[in-house]
Amino acid sequence: MSVAPRRPEERSGLALFALVVMGLTAVRLIGLWSARTDLYVDEAQYWAWSQDLAWGYFSKPPFLAWMIAAAEPVCGSTEACVRAPSTLSWAVTALAVFAAAATLGGRRAAWWAGLGVLLAPGAAFSARIASTDAPLLMFWALAVLAFVRLRAGGGRGWLGLLAVSLGLGLLSKYAMIYLLPCLAVAALVDPESRRTLRRPVVWLALAAGLLIFSPNLVWNALNGAVTFQHTADNARGEGLALDIGSGLEFIAAQFILAGPVALAVVLLAAARASTLSRDARLMLALSLPVLVALTLLAFLGRAHANWAATALIAVWILSGALIASWDTRKWPVAGLMVGLAFQGLLLAADARADRFALFGSEPYQRVRGWSNLSASVAARARAEGLGTVIAETRTDAASLTYHLRHTPLQVRVWPALPGQGPEHYYQMARAFDDTGHPALLVTACPETSRVPGARPLPSATVATGPTGQRVRHLFVVPGDAEGRPAPCRGDAVIRDR
Repeated sequence: MSVAPRRPEERSGLALFALVVMGLTAVRLIGLWSARTDLYVDEAQYWAWSQDLAWGYFSKPPFLAWMIAAAEPVCGSTEACVRAPSTLSWAVTALAVFAAAATLGGRRAAWWAGLGVLLAPGAAFSARIASTDAPLLMFWALAVLAFVRLRAGGGRGWLGLLAVSLGLGLLSKYAMIYLLPCLAVAALVDPESRRTLRRPVVWLALAAGLLIFSPNLVWNALNGAVTFQHTADNARGEGLALDIGSGLEFIAAQFILAGPVALAVVLLAAARASTLSRDARLMLALSLPVLVALTLLAFLGRAHANWAATALIAVWILSGALIASWDTRKWPVAGLMVGLAFQGLLLAADARADRFALFGSEPYQRVRGWSNLSASVAARARAEGLGTVIAETRTDAASLTYHLRHTPLQVRVWPALPGQGPEHYYQMARAFDDTGHPALLVTACPETSRVPGARPLPSATVATGPTGQRVRHLFVVPGDAEGRPAPCRGDAVIRDR
């Protein structure tokens, strides 16, 4: 059985949807350039990774860093360029969802699904930040598309797409591995998926995907399995205990990320799964296992909202197919309007981040003030004739490394304590060693007595919003291991306010 060629109106539907995607993507890219925000700590760290390409890093696989590195020759290393790969990834995700929904439910289902993902609040938010979730969802959507086409009788090209998507998805974020147990569930509930997975070439494609991923396994083996250890520690947290509030918050977050109408439609359908078509059961198999497992984990107090993001691809596809069969359009259109309004709000708020306040708080505080702080640090280092800046935290190290990238200053952190492994990427790759030359210590702790042989300098204070400030204390410290300060008392740290 081969996949029937699409009718001209279906092809024109895809072409028209591609124009819609290009239009919104252009608006989002313009929004990146007009945003008045600095990089968040994780974004700045991903940029640092892109300057030292490898098969793995301390906390994540490498693909996002590769994307940022590929973008730099095109548009530079500004905040907008660091974030642009995520914006483009979401464009591909929307097109893949549209194509998968078209295969399963036709043109109307494809439009509802495509617009659902394109205007989902989660997509609007994620498309404006550098995050591993963006390439992960792109490759998950492409893998779902490939499997759907293979299930319909598609040939070698779809096998290749499945292999590449699985491999590069794993190189984006380890959550891509959820696809394999989801396919196993699909084989249990959907005869056509079961027949597809009985084909040896499909298994070869999955094996090829794992082979593409394998260099990251080698890198981890050579680096003490540091990424796997970090991932396990992150999931384990401080232990598991029943937390009703955390679970309810996680559920609410899924409705916000997916769009309340889309997720509600799918959950209502799941309640009558036995009456659904085989196509619908396939989509449930590709979403519910992830949603259920991570919701249970959230009720045990340990699951971030984005950990179940891969499930949303099938949610958007299935919701599109279900909505397409409805006689009424009021609620689906309302859901899309909510997403469109949220997109507009983000664009406007990003452009006014330096003046934006909400109910007395300043939501952009964490991504404001770093460029000015770095300029103050650079000026002080030049005045003192120093070539090395030591940051005490990963947050300060990431931000200073990025914003001092056009200066000769070297940003370092104190090395891990003897007998202990690194706590973050900068201790692993950019630890301070004994140079014999003084360095400039940047810290949120004002205590001078804890820094042996240090000479205090005037502190640096910068604005982070209409009223917020960030304060960092500066010290000239000896360039040897004896210059490492004792830990700061928790009540002495000057926190951003």
